[in-house]
Amino acid sequence: MSVSPEQLVAVSKANAEASLKTAADFATTLFTAVERMSSLNLSVARGAFDDTVAFSKAVMAAKDPKEVVALQLGSLPPAVEKGVAYGRSLSEIGGDTKEELTKLAESEAAVLSKNVNTAIEALFKNAPAGSEPAISAVKTAIANATSAYEGASKAAKEVAAAAQATVDKATAVAVESVAKGTKAAASALKAV
Repeated sequence: MSVSPEQLVAVSKANAEASLKTAADFATTLFTAVERMSSLNLSVARGAFDDTVAFSKAVMAAKDPKEVVALQLGSLPPAVEKGVAYGRSLSEIGGDTKEELTKLAESEAAVLSKNVNTAIEALFKNAPAGSEPAISAVKTAIANATSAYEGASKAAKEVAAAAQATVDKATAVAVESVAKGTKAAASALKAV
């Protein structure tokens, strides 16, 4: 089998264009994630500033130390909830970004696999008689590699989902514990 220079140039150009598009898509996805994180951080900073100003005004308006302690206790649950919400937002941004990058990588792998299979088929069309076992071995190796990649990818997704569920449950328990502790402390303060 002979390959013309024009065919090599065409394949090289197509691969270069595909690689450039993939790189641009990866960069766009990362820039989007950075923009989302920056927006989130600015929003949280603004909220924290506003909360601090409001809390300071409330403390200055307090009539006695009990009122100040009650203000402090009252500020704990919302602060914890805001911290949890911030963590969830970061997790969502990370998850969305990972998902998008995974899709891009899987798409690139599929294109690469298709190109390799097409190239192998083209080579095998002109293979000499008796080379069928070698051709079959190559095809089997490619199929096995693809299957292994898909299995590993599925397992990684399942582990990530299980870990996220565990984090969500632990977060809910922590928030509930803070709320209960704050209520108990507020009740004790009222009794004093």
